[in-house]
Amino acid sequence: MAIIEPFALAIGFLLSYVYDFVASYGLSIVILTIIINIIIFPLTLRQTRSTKRMQDAQADIKKVQKQYKDDKEELNKQIAELYKEKGINPLGCVVPLLVQMPIWFALFRVLREPLLFIPKEANLYSQLGDHSSVLFFNMDLQIPASTISTWIDRAPYIVLILLVVGTALIQQNQLTKKQGKSNNQQQQQMQMIGKVMPIFFGFISWTLPSGLVVYFLTGNIFRIGQQALIVKIEENQPDKNTKENEKNNEKDQENKEGPVNDDSRKKRKKRRRK
Repeated sequence: MAIIEPFALAIGFLLSYVYDFVASYGLSIVILTIIINIIIFPLTLRQTRSTKRMQDAQADIKKVQKQYKDDKEELNKQIAELYKEKGINPLGCVVPLLVQMPIWFALFRVLREPLLFIPKEANLYSQLGDHSSVLFFNMDLQIPASTISTWIDRAPYIVLILLVVGTALIQQNQLTKKQGKSNNQQQQQMQMIGKVMPIFFGFISWTLPSGLVVYFLTGNIFRIGQQALIVKIEENQPDKNTKENEKNNEKDQENKEGPVNDDSRKKRKKRRRK
């Protein structure tokens, strides 16, 4: 794909540049993954926030759908008001993901076929020609675990894949642990997909170059910390909004009362401080 090529060439150059400093192919992939995740963090923040808010609002959405099931026009109106009240952007989950897609596909291609995108004059390009010079914890990151003949040699690759599955499960559980069981069929399907996807990633990791598996693992660990931070911010957000609303209500009340009741307002403020 033409749109992927510039991204892939840029990522290939960045990977070779990092390698010049750390002299480790595996560590270069780890650092590259972290750098890219930091760059796209604002997009991921919006996506995660929108996903969490949509999940938290499912109970309210279901009530509105049940209440206005016979009036489609009013249903759409109430849903729109609910989204506004909860701070939900219906496209907030999709748009950031679409913007990130070219970057993820480019990174995938670079790690799958590094010699096509790494500059030929770079040190990493010549090192990749000798598989023994780019080992990472005794793993050749240019080959998949499925191509290794003996189970003893496969052991570190299997551990790596199991770590990918485990961290993916933790990541999925972060956003769903507070929801519990739901009677909503759509939400049940989403929870099921969340449980199946880590296993799917483990399955495809068996046949992909191990450098990509290192990328999966690094990305999962980074996003676990990232989502923990976002969830904490979101949990504190209602308290902040409540305080702002209280201040706005006080101002409105003061404007209605006028200057005559200035002393009584001061007394109320003193009581609140106490």
